[in-house]
Amino acid sequence: MTTAIICDDEPRLAEALQAQLQSAWPELQIVALGHSGGEALSLVAEHAPDIAFLDIRMPGLSGMEVARQLAGSPDAPHIVFVTAYDAHAMEAFDARAVDYLLKPVKAARLQEAVDRLRATVQARTPAAKPAASVATAVPQFNADMLLALQQLVPAQRKTLKWLNCGQGTEIDVIATSEVLFFQSRDKYTAVVTADKERYIRTPLKELMNELDPDEFWQVHRSSVIRVAAIERVLRDEMGRMQVKMRGSPEKIAVSGAFTGLFKQM
Repeated sequence: MTTAIICDDEPRLAEALQAQLQSAWPELQIVALGHSGGEALSLVAEHAPDIAFLDIRMPGLSGMEVARQLAGSPDAPHIVFVTAYDAHAMEAFDARAVDYLLKPVKAARLQEAVDRLRATVQARTPAAKPAASVATAVPQFNADMLLALQQLVPAQRKTLKWLNCGQGTEIDVIATSEVLFFQSRDKYTAVVTADKERYIRTPLKELMNELDPDEFWQVHRSSVIRVAAIERVLRDEMGRMQVKMRGSPEKIAVSGAFTGLFKQM
């Protein structure tokens, strides 16, 4: 039986990926979930999984640092990165034959990863570990690939912490940690907190490039939410998903492409 671990510092994302994998690959046994780089190393040592799904950005050790420590070990699992970095970097990841899942994980992309991983597992001999595989569908992670990843993705990306929001003749300075959600409103973007609503001219698309992707999710083409501010996830009578944020009566629609984030809720 093929085994795997999932490590993501957002428990909801780890659980959502587990649910998606159970659907896409019922035979795969998820032996453990972790939420930090150090925990990932411990779980690999304890369970010796065939596959490790690693978030790139985790507290303590990053996913890349975990992979670096595992590189060269005869018992190292196949590494599948789970990342929120942009599509241009993702194309380069593919070119380097390192598999990845882009947050939010889409079913079709997950199925591609599953098919490639299945082919790799089937190509193994019973006594062999991934390091023995050279020409398989998902090559074993190695130091050269790690170097390529480090060149593509900066270890720490500066993210927006404060917003200057005009209000008449005054400017309100709002910490992103206070924001419940952002929403496109005509030519402006609404910045909504628990006690006020302000507007900025920065489009959502540009704003997403400046926000921490682990803290903010785009759940609709017109809405971005702060994950820590989620109160609950709802479905209406038509089965459409909505998110209720703490401190706001508004229910935010979740488009179909992003519903996988909330499978375990």
